[in-house]
Amino acid sequence: MSKNINTTTEIKVAPESSVEITKNSASVSIDNSISAGASVGIGNNNASIEVGANVKTGTIASASGGLDGKNAYVNVSYSDTTEAHITADVNTNYHGVGGSVSGDAYAKVGNEASANLSVGDKGVDVGAGASTGSCVGIDGQGTVNIRGVSGTAGAGVSVGDHFEVGGGGQATYEKGKVTVGISGDVAVLVGAEVDVSLTVDTKQIQHDAVAVAKDVVKVEHQVENIAKDASHTITNTTKKAGNEVKKAGNDVKKAFKKIKI
Repeated sequence: MSKNINTTTEIKVAPESSVEITKNSASVSIDNSISAGASVGIGNNNASIEVGANVKTGTIASASGGLDGKNAYVNVSYSDTTEAHITADVNTNYHGVGGSVSGDAYAKVGNEASANLSVGDKGVDVGAGASTGSCVGIDGQGTVNIRGVSGTAGAGVSVGDHFEVGGGGQATYEKGKVTVGISGDVAVLVGAEVDVSLTVDTKQIQHDAVAVAKDVVKVEHQVENIAKDASHTITNTTKKAGNEVKKAGNDVKKAFKKIKI
């Protein structure tokens, strides 16, 4: 089985800003940061692993809002930090069954704040968080996929002279996928974070149900054909046995006629 090896390197030193206005949305972002990162990954069709490292310092701010179909959304974020991260991701997949595990070890100093809100016919997704100070920590997350069902759980710990609070929840339905999740984190010197999410792909379940139904119909046809074949075989065997008995009876009659008393 062939293996793929990928390496990436990225360095950013110039400030960036953008404003975008469309018929149903508007967004603005300012990136006055310097960053550098590198990663290496190896894998094949069934498994892969990627390890990376990146550093960043400076200010990043963004805001966006608008309409997405019958859903209204607003997202805002602000970050003025200096931080370094070492990350690792492992993914496996075999015939629709697999999972992923990721980890992030970091050191960070500065201030951050974010908030998001989405509401409409796709459901509700809301969250907010803020942090200030310096800390070191590690976050981990695992996901298990079994055909049309996906479950994700994450947790993290941090230690340092910092304060952090945040939380969120979602219950959404989009493109046949139902997702329910909750997240929360709180930190005063020592912090903890927990995230849990479950996604069910109803289209995949419908597809599997149709496939099973087709297999059941095939089995029914096979059973019906086997029953017909067995019936024909029994009928033919019975006829053949009857003919043999009749023939034997005729032979006996002929034999008695030849005997003279």
